[in-house]
Amino acid sequence: MQVHGEDPSEGRPRVGDTAARLAQDTAQLVRHEILAVQGELRAALRRIGAGGALLGAAGVSGILALWSAHETALRALEAKLPGPRAPAVLGCAYAAGAVALGAAARDRVRTGCRVPPDAFDPPGDATTGAPDAADRTGGPAAGAPDAADRTGDPRRGPGGPGRSPRDPGGRGV
Repeated sequence: MQVHGEDPSEGRPRVGDTAARLAQDTAQLVRHEILAVQGELRAALRRIGAGGALLGAAGVSGILALWSAHETALRALEAKLPGPRAPAVLGCAYAAGAVALGAAARDRVRTGCRVPPDAFDPPGDATTGAPDAADRTGGPAAGAPDAADRTGDPRRGPGGPGRSPRDPGGRGV
């Protein structure tokens, strides 16, 4: 005795055939999408290819200009300082510049990455859930600097030197 649906000759596809067809369709779709992404990537690389080559050439020219400036400074120092002192002085000057620029970059990155302590607090007063003073009155929140308190120097906020709106603790910027 056969149950309706067991005979493949009835015209109804079996579950295994449907799964195989689904796998084929999925594979074809993935191949199509990969080809589309490859085409877009090639087009983008063609667009920036000339710009990238020009940028590389500019970098090489910049390095050659720095090398030329180094050689000029070295020759000028060699006329004043005998023996290996000229390269040593120039090397120390480069090292001092690298340290100063590295420290400035470190401070800039640290300042840019600081997250205020209340950054993840929900809006409103933390203790009562009431809206901030700025929300109730339309003006600055209580204790917040207004336009008259601000100066052109970010280190001189309403709290005086060493305090800024970004650094309310006065640790320096």
